[in-house]
Amino acid sequence: MARAKKAEVPEFDRDVWEYLTYAPGRTCSACSRKVKPLEPVRRRVEDRTSGAPVIVYRHNKCPSARAVAA
Repeated sequence: MARAKKAEVPEFDRDVWEYLTYAPGRTCSACSRKVKPLEPVRRRVEDRTSGAPVIVYRHNKCPSARAVAA
């Protein structure tokens, strides 16, 4: 009987972010500032136990991203 493989946990924060995009008007999850037009942000979907998944955006070079654990 074959054993199922365990899902690998990403080693670095950059591994969990899906892609770089533009999302004007959205809020950065690290610094809580609004994203400006043509400002690149990283996108990720987070699962929640109490509802549907939520999409999270973070500035590509957010000054406070280093202080916040993902």
